[in-house]
Amino acid sequence: MTGAERFRAVYTGLLPDQVPYLPTLFTSHACVATGRRFVEGLIDPALGNRCMLEAALLYRADAVRLRPEPPASWYEVKRLVEEGGALVQYDQTTGHREGVYDVAGGGGFVPDHPPAFVASVREAEAIAVTTAVEYRDRGSLAHVEKLVAQAHDQGLFAIGMCAGQTLNFMVQQMGSSEAALLSFYDRPELARALIDKAVAISCELMKAFVAAGADCIYIGDSYASASVISPAVYQEFCAPAYRRMADAVHAAGAFCYKHCCGSYNPLLEHLPAIGLDGMDGIDPTSGMSVSHTKAAIGEHMVLMGGISCLTLLDGTPEQVYEEARQCIEAGKPGGRYVLGSACAVPPEAPAENLQAARRAVDDFGVYGC
Repeated sequence: MTGAERFRAVYTGLLPDQVPYLPTLFTSHACVATGRRFVEGLIDPALGNRCMLEAALLYRADAVRLRPEPPASWYEVKRLVEEGGALVQYDQTTGHREGVYDVAGGGGFVPDHPPAFVASVREAEAIAVTTAVEYRDRGSLAHVEKLVAQAHDQGLFAIGMCAGQTLNFMVQQMGSSEAALLSFYDRPELARALIDKAVAISCELMKAFVAAGADCIYIGDSYASASVISPAVYQEFCAPAYRRMADAVHAAGAFCYKHCCGSYNPLLEHLPAIGLDGMDGIDPTSGMSVSHTKAAIGEHMVLMGGISCLTLLDGTPEQVYEEARQCIEAGKPGGRYVLGSACAVPPEAPAENLQAARRAVDDFGVYGC
């Protein structure tokens, strides 16, 4: 079976020939793994996505994740320059400096003069939503569409990244995690308005990814886990948003899985009702395990992840191989398991460690023997 066939099998409840493998690669690691620097993938976002595909092939992963890219016009009007250890963005038409990229923290853009933070429901409702047609007309996914076709030619499952339906979007719009978290209690109407807007934005990006050929959509928020919020808050505010996203993705003809950082354990009983095809993470450093998660919800949805990112970063290939073996032994029975990393693979994690996890799949992940 190809990687795409394996993923389609596990997502539809069928038994693949072997456990699929998908380390959670982000541009930061993918650039390093393919002989570039992360800043190169920020200066040229198309290169960053190309590195994601090259890294997936390097590690013999069964799928590749791809990010949305800026409009084609961005390359004409923006200029990124390394200055004094920082990556600075300039407007090429005016020559004015606009901000810096947080290279050490994931590559997010930090404007020198940020817009006013959202403080009312009216302001939340006024946030613009880029439509799927606009993404197409602006060329934001033209390069992604080519990479999806290349991934399919290599037998890979193509995943479009549409993160940020709840807390991550709220933090971005409100300016701090404290303001976003407190809004659940002192301004719930504003929290709901921001989440509604985030879902609307994500749905349009999702449609653009599906139009570009993506097989699956990645959703979720790094903050929205039981390591940060209570199960009650999750159920009232976050779960409905993910349910709307899952329904929209399925209506568009694609699969949908969700990621969050930290612990899912207190939320596991609620996850199947959301309607997702899979959940991603299973971080042992937060107290999770493949065996416990499998017992709790393994009959209802695909489980993805399990290998500690600390082991991938600091462990030996032998240690990664053994940890991967244990994950496979726990997740493999009955199918519905994808071996992967607990979260984004650290930029400096050795390639040999990612390849060791793949060897564990080859040695222990085959069904019917």
